[in-house]
Amino acid sequence: MPIRIGINGLGRIGRAVLRIILSRNDIEVAAVNDINPDIYNLAYLIKYDSTYRRLSHSVEAQDGFLVIGHEKRMRVFHQENIDEVPWREQGVNIVLDASGVQKNLSLARNLKPQGIRNCIVTNSPPEEAVDRALILGVNHEEFDPGKDFLISSSICDANAFAPVAHVLDKNFGIEHGFLTTLHPWLNYQNVLDGPSISYATPGQIHDHYALGRASTVSLIPKTTSAITASCKVLKHLKDKFLSFSYRVPSMIVSSADISVKLRERTMVDHIKGAFEEAEKRQDWKIFHNNKEALVSIDFTGCEYSAVIDHRWIMMNDQNYLKMVLWYDNEWGYSSRVVDLVEYICQRGRLHG
Repeated sequence: MPIRIGINGLGRIGRAVLRIILSRNDIEVAAVNDINPDIYNLAYLIKYDSTYRRLSHSVEAQDGFLVIGHEKRMRVFHQENIDEVPWREQGVNIVLDASGVQKNLSLARNLKPQGIRNCIVTNSPPEEAVDRALILGVNHEEFDPGKDFLISSSICDANAFAPVAHVLDKNFGIEHGFLTTLHPWLNYQNVLDGPSISYATPGQIHDHYALGRASTVSLIPKTTSAITASCKVLKHLKDKFLSFSYRVPSMIVSSADISVKLRERTMVDHIKGAFEEAEKRQDWKIFHNNKEALVSIDFTGCEYSAVIDHRWIMMNDQNYLKMVLWYDNEWGYSSRVVDLVEYICQRGRLHG
């Protein structure tokens, strides 16, 4: 029987997850919940997408259901709170909270006594707020099916950076480093200057005022939680990295510029070889090694967590390393979220 999931929040990640699941037979979406009260608008946004283009399946709204391709039926709810949705009545095993709304994190605990097996949140909340943060290819083996109900799938930047840092530290050792991310605009930013209103805490104004400037015309410097999120799964690297970010005027695909001082002296070919070996041995599509002269738009729809750009791997004095990564911050991340759903279900079945 396929895994039946419910999606709470049909924003960018929720819809990307839905599209990815449509191509799989082992997982199905049984129900969705979104505060948008217009089910026809939800159907429209699933069918047409400015980034990933028109869905190849038909999408219709029928009597409180979304019907995709005349055979995929999912019940639609419009509740404000995640625990007000009758997920189990729809046969849901796992709930995916992609709403980004902070209060749903605490309310998600109420799903366990309702019969939900696990809840996965698609952000990186404080460690004490969840049972476990998991990034495939880094710390997935730490998952405890008997104890871990509320799970964080972390953020796109950490899903790209943490596996790379893991390979570097395992093979060469990391003394310290710096991460700069270049991230496309997000939907809480503005087209014209104004206050930047939080999605996590509706009505709250971000105190980083620069985020309210017009997103389509400027590079906007900002802080990033990429290192904080990564160190939740690579605890021994805590305090070894600093980070910085730009919000850039593009719609999709992030990049990461990594500078690292390694403990062991090595050469560029050894770095490349370590990631080529990692790609061969991986269980999920985490690493891909690129050797072509590509630009960000070429990675749109890429399902890998991190594309290592071999053109920009550089060494100084055999232990100062510079690397550049690419990652589709929506599709690549959502692909790992779907893989994580499958993984925790498999581990849960083995656990009994």
